[in-house]
Amino acid sequence: MIRELRAIAMGLLLGGAASAERVPTELGNVMFVGDSITHGFGAPSYRWALHKILVDNGVLYTAVGVSRGNQRASSGIAPGTPYAGVPFTNVHSSISSERAYEVAGRKNCSGRLADSNIFDWLGLDSTYTGEYRIDSATEMPDVFILLIGTNDLLAECEGIGGVGRPEVYQKALTQLLGPDGDMETIISAMRQANPEARILVLTVPTWHDGTRISNTAADYASAAAYNEELKQWCRKQGVTVVDVNRGLVDVARTDLPGVGAEPLFNAQDHLHPSLQGDLLIAAEVAQALGVSGRTVGLERKCAAEFPLVGNRRHAIPPQEWAAMDASAGVTVSVTAPSVGNGSADGWDDSGCLRLHVCRPDMEILGKLTVKENGIFWNEQTLLYSADMSQNTDELRVAWVPGNEAENRPQGFYVWLGERLIGEALPSMPLSVNGWINGAMLFVPRQMPCSFGELRAAAGAYAPCK
Repeated sequence: MIRELRAIAMGLLLGGAASAERVPTELGNVMFVGDSITHGFGAPSYRWALHKILVDNGVLYTAVGVSRGNQRASSGIAPGTPYAGVPFTNVHSSISSERAYEVAGRKNCSGRLADSNIFDWLGLDSTYTGEYRIDSATEMPDVFILLIGTNDLLAECEGIGGVGRPEVYQKALTQLLGPDGDMETIISAMRQANPEARILVLTVPTWHDGTRISNTAADYASAAAYNEELKQWCRKQGVTVVDVNRGLVDVARTDLPGVGAEPLFNAQDHLHPSLQGDLLIAAEVAQALGVSGRTVGLERKCAAEFPLVGNRRHAIPPQEWAAMDASAGVTVSVTAPSVGNGSADGWDDSGCLRLHVCRPDMEILGKLTVKENGIFWNEQTLLYSADMSQNTDELRVAWVPGNEAENRPQGFYVWLGERLIGEALPSMPLSVNGWINGAMLFVPRQMPCSFGELRAAAGAYAPCK
């Protein structure tokens, strides 16, 4: 299988789907360990989004583990589904409702253990007779990616309340991160199986008003406190920690600081990330692996190379824009747009920067809106939640004609720096009042904002490295 993937990746490179100087790398065997957030509930899980990043960058890997598929086929990705010719095997070691103590092979008062136990999965327990075990000769992981702890924090067997209660939080903290705790046991097993393996530990994603959770301010404070403790613990353990909450937390919710932004979590339970949430998590994991952001199969090109430059009215000159052949797509870039002053005088989303991209001949119209508290598509759809007064990254919008054969759908794609934060976003109807043929940046007078150059080019391009 790895030979086939190598040939495909090399073909992508030679065919121009990635920059010519990029050399395919191999991660080897990758084991994803976790609960339903990794298994995939209501969305395919961040593993599918990560797969596409790796393929776009010519990075070879083989997923290994004891599970296959998603919790619900209706919201998952069928094993073997290809992206750019590379099948997503959908293999992992994740089980819905999993607790860290189960992965560590420890029963607690609930008696739960199910088919868990990382010692069994890795063939470290000679007494195990079950079927859940990898082939230690060919499937030993070179990379472990671990996301566990949500259920331990929120659903301890005694049922004595939310994680915001001090006694619940302290007990969970001790069992997870204390001496000889569950996380230490899990990491020790990984190192015992392969002392040279790379280990990535993901923070626990926050949630949005979860349907089975107390959702008090104290609950969110405790979740944030645990993630800070986890970061420190990982550094002491010498393992890589990945903060997956960047872009997920609703910075404007002063009533519940730390709560997840609603659109980034699925509508079924507000606990598991949505497709958009998975997209953001995958970008953070890829960065921790040292992998550049997604290209969507496009050539990388720096905005400074784009030939069309905005004028003092923050617009691409109309004649140049109209004369541009955009049949292969179109790309617009704004350097480091920032808005407002964050929480200094309260969060205000009435004033904003709006990047307007319209080509009536192609029947496309898109509006990217930068508000104090995040980045929105067509003013309403949240893509990324953050204090945008601090932004220093390029913001790029590309209309991509798409390639159905390679599972790259048509639509608008949005990058914040190297991170893809919008995928196959829809065009607004041209009948919407106020559309104008062109690429322009609307700047509010009532709010402080800053930005650099506005540039555009014919063709769809991913950001340069």
